Amino acid sequence: MGSRQFSEALPPVIQLRPYQQRWVDDSSLFKGAVKSARIGFSFGTGIEAILDCIERGSTWTVGSASKLNSIEFVDMAAKSVKAIGAVSEYYEESFADELGASDIMVQRIQFANGGRIIALPANPRTMRGFPGNAILDEYAHAPDPYAIWAAVARQVALGHKLRVLSTPNGEQGKFFDLAKEFGLTDGVEPATNPARSGDWSWHWVDVYKAIAEGCPISAESMRSLFKDDALYSQEFLCVFLKALGAWLSLELIAAAEDDNATTEFPAGWVQSGRLTAGIDVARHHDQTVMWIDEHIGDISWTRAVVVLHAMPFFGKDGQAGQAELLDPYVKMCERVAIDSTGIGSGLFDHFDAKYRAKMMGVNFAGSTDKGVRIKTEMALLMKQGLERQRFRIPRDPQIRQELLAIKREATSTGVRFDAPRIEVETGVSAGPKKKMYAHADRFWAKAMSALAAGMIGDPSFAVASAGVVAPERRGMMSEMSRIGNVVQDEMVQSGLAQERRSLFR
Repeated sequence: MGSRQFSEALPPVIQLRPYQQRWVDDSSLFKGAVKSARIGFSFGTGIEAILDCIERGSTWTVGSASKLNSIEFVDMAAKSVKAIGAVSEYYEESFADELGASDIMVQRIQFANGGRIIALPANPRTMRGFPGNAILDEYAHAPDPYAIWAAVARQVALGHKLRVLSTPNGEQGKFFDLAKEFGLTDGVEPATNPARSGDWSWHWVDVYKAIAEGCPISAESMRSLFKDDALYSQEFLCVFLKALGAWLSLELIAAAEDDNATTEFPAGWVQSGRLTAGIDVARHHDQTVMWIDEHIGDISWTRAVVVLHAMPFFGKDGQAGQAELLDPYVKMCERVAIDSTGIGSGLFDHFDAKYRAKMMGVNFAGSTDKGVRIKTEMALLMKQGLERQRFRIPRDPQIRQELLAIKREATSTGVRFDAPRIEVETGVSAGPKKKMYAHADRFWAKAMSALAAGMIGDPSFAVASAGVVAPERRGMMSEMSRIGNVVQDEMVQSGLAQERRSLFR
């Protein structure tokens, strides 16, 4: 359970969980929240409006997704007013404007100092009816969201506050557009939470984050009740429904393909930028893949993709092994991230002993020091780089297939990124074909190269921390000391720019 330190602005009778407290204490002009169902965000929003009304005599108009939502919002707020001991009047009236009376019912809390909370179903007409601060509650589920947005933007134009909060409702509508702008549509927590830009502050709380900070909801009971991983993910894991499944779209990958990116070093190639590499290690069924990038400006160009199969890690009897074949490539790179999970630990130890200052061991089962799963971190780096058009990759059907193979899957603790094994042809000139499998090895090798680029301060890929597994005896800490505190601070502060989000612990 998280810290239980409460805002000094709140009376002791109002007990908020840490994520609610952060929301209430956030004084940004505009605030948004992508959040799990049933974790008390509407309650926290009501508390903020109540305190503002008491202190400033302000008006808050609450546009809810339905009449029942607006009644529930004001009922909760009225109970909080009573708990605080404030004086107010709670009543219902019909909505009327310049077009006349209507059958829309308005729920109103009126304070003695003129402050008021007005709740009603959101539509373009009602949201133009009152000046002052505005709240769009469960906005992703409101009808005609773009027209509502135009009405609300007009109402808050003179410096009033705006609060937008909702569970996801598919990849459509104005709420999805806003969440996407701030990198909150992938079902993962942003590196900086809340994410801030200009007048905006965006909070992200899935059910697991809420539970960790004291919410008594049972995630497993909810999953069992829904019996539908997609709907459960949308309601409780902050995943916009159509975003489930393939992690990278064909369009995104195709846009990064370039004839000047190569799977082998071009003839006459002369290095003009820094080289980083990622090595995904395998021994028998899968392939060992080393992906080498050259970084020119803020663009990473693929220069070589080295693939080894069914080969011992170390040579013997005059035959070269993986270590000997990869060594020249490792030597030429400035930083190399290598899979040190399980069987990969032997190759990592070998190269780390030989090139201590440049090797990073990546434990695929591990997490960063911020609790972000390493595989999630790398999957997000891949998507970020492609969306920002920072990658140039070869036009290669196998690469395309393996990048498309990565799926995001809902699990009992959140999401995971993985891919099925794909059988590939291994025809050799004048030799028999061998059965070989790809397990998105090229995807993970490329992702590790991007991770390595971030660890040396590449502006395209700032990673959250040195959460990559590389024990001190293997040189990671001594290397961090060599690089210096300035670079380390940059890594910690930069995060994954507005793209990342929560990680399921």
